[in-house]
Amino acid sequence: MTGGSILELTRDLCAFDTGVVTPGNEAFFARVAEELPVTLHRFPSGSEFNGWLVPDTWWVEHATVSRGSEVVFDCGGHALGVAALSQPFRGTLDLDELLAHVVTTPSLPDAFVYHCMWQYRPWEADWALSIPHRSLAVLRPGRYDVELVTRSEPGEMLVAALELPGRSDRTIVFNAHTCHPRMANDDQAGVAILIRLFQWLAERDTHYSYRLVLGPEHLGTVFYLRDQPEEVLKRIVGGVFAEMPGTGGPLTAASTFLGAQPIDLAVANAVKHRARRSRFVPWRMGAGNDETVWEAPGYEVPFVELSRSEDILAPYREYHTSLDTPELMQESQLEEFFDVLLETVEILEANAVVHRRFDGLVCLSNPRYELYRERPDPAVKKDLPEESEKWGYLADSLLRYFDGSLTVLEIAERHDLPFVDVYEYLRRFEEKELVRMAHVAIDRTPISRAREVVPDG
Repeated sequence: MTGGSILELTRDLCAFDTGVVTPGNEAFFARVAEELPVTLHRFPSGSEFNGWLVPDTWWVEHATVSRGSEVVFDCGGHALGVAALSQPFRGTLDLDELLAHVVTTPSLPDAFVYHCMWQYRPWEADWALSIPHRSLAVLRPGRYDVELVTRSEPGEMLVAALELPGRSDRTIVFNAHTCHPRMANDDQAGVAILIRLFQWLAERDTHYSYRLVLGPEHLGTVFYLRDQPEEVLKRIVGGVFAEMPGTGGPLTAASTFLGAQPIDLAVANAVKHRARRSRFVPWRMGAGNDETVWEAPGYEVPFVELSRSEDILAPYREYHTSLDTPELMQESQLEEFFDVLLETVEILEANAVVHRRFDGLVCLSNPRYELYRERPDPAVKKDLPEESEKWGYLADSLLRYFDGSLTVLEIAERHDLPFVDVYEYLRRFEEKELVRMAHVAIDRTPISRAREVVPDG
């Protein structure tokens, strides 16, 4: 693996207290820059677009809950101990009043819960503490002193981007979010995988250009896309949002808004044939993330979300808690996720249409060609792999596909076979001078435009 293991890099990235706008972001992106020559885009606090607002930078100086002279809980010692953008508060509360400002989860009694809502709705910010349920359960009715000292000031939201030019300016985007402090599966492992992917891509001559975007969930992409020139947007033909790659769930691909786009087919083929367990869900029925921003009106970039989300509301047991650590990661799951992204790229790069250079039925078993794929025969005992009948049925249909009407990817999907294997098989036809293969590039889906005046009727 270029630059070390994905898990090793994930551990490094989890060392930083990141957020939408926090003091820890500069050091985090400096660490990313040690891996790739990213460009940082900076968006000042107070920036507004379509109702989205970049918040101030914010940090905790002190956060304790006391009863009399005894400190019963110090929330300031953990990255998730105070809800992001909490306002300062000093006062004495009854237990029930205190509990109204506490987030916890009984099913994970030792976990701090990640409260992030006010980063996206700063106009609603109040104050809240995250206290593990085991510590909360010992509190008894009575009066509690809360001392919460937080500071905020104008800052900058950071988004890192990198473009690797290909022979074509048609661009594929890979995106992950950076704003969950110290959380591995969601999504520093996704960031680590994309860093390794772009290190791999940087060493290759590619047809497509590839763009990496790393930034805060939703807000980072909203403002990044706001500032992209129209000519750049017109070049982006598809993308993948990568998150939650390291837990034990099946690899889950959520389709683009329109579905059945080239990026859908490429991801689906790679997932089906390279993942041990997988599932495919409709648009926004995976974990749900920045694909909504890329697919928003005026951009309409076909975007797949790839994750290991087990349920849209409960992607995995430790989701949005302090238990989402590098120790939770399964290295084989990380590597499988990485391999699927590699294969997706290889599919997009190699996809082609096939044009025949013959008429009539070709005897594929003839020694001149040696292109016949054995299939089951009731009269002859053969030791054949399970998919041999699929290959036999493909052979029945294949010559008709050589009219350039279907891509290799579409053929592979129609016959439920791995793209790479079908492609290599068809390359043998080209070597025998039976066909000519021509790379097929993805066309940009049309971008709609808002109307100032909607015509009557």
